[in-house]
Amino acid sequence: MTIHRLRAVLATVVTAAACLLLAAPIAMADKGGGANKLEGTWVARVVGSTGQWSYVLVPDPSGRRASLAGSIDVGFSVAPLFGPTDRSSMLMANLVMTSSKGGVFNSVWYGLVELDPPSPVTAEVKWIGVSTGTFTFIAPGQTHVVHNFAFYTPDADADGDGLPDANAVPVYETQAETIDTRLMPPQ
Repeated sequence: MTIHRLRAVLATVVTAAACLLLAAPIAMADKGGGANKLEGTWVARVVGSTGQWSYVLVPDPSGRRASLAGSIDVGFSVAPLFGPTDRSSMLMANLVMTSSKGGVFNSVWYGLVELDPPSPVTAEVKWIGVSTGTFTFIAPGQTHVVHNFAFYTPDADADGDGLPDANAVPVYETQAETIDTRLMPPQ
């Protein structure tokens, strides 16, 4: 075999190996073969209850931090404490991986009462909901989440930034656990 033919065969083998190495992570990305990342569409079910919310995680480039936007589909009734509301606002949160298996989060949403014309605004905040906690990946596309909920009156936001002030005292606190499952992309 000539040196040129040997080089051609070697180049072909190296190229094929490089293609396989590049293709393998892509093929495994949605099959649980990669690292846990904060991304995708999720449904959270409260353990021992019918409580449920759904959300989308939008990751930063690392996949270790994400913003969350979602809705509370079946939530808690806090009407005895704050009076009736017409709806909840969108759920917003930030998440950060603190290890390869999990991390921490904080979230906020609002209980709203619709206002009729001639009001110049469409609704008013009746309560502020906050949740902080931890999440742990328990399987590919599944997390166990511990939520520490706190509900505040609107006057707990004295500085007007939309969040309860650091010294604000919640009207009600409770804890709940959810199992969150990722809606996997179609195959």
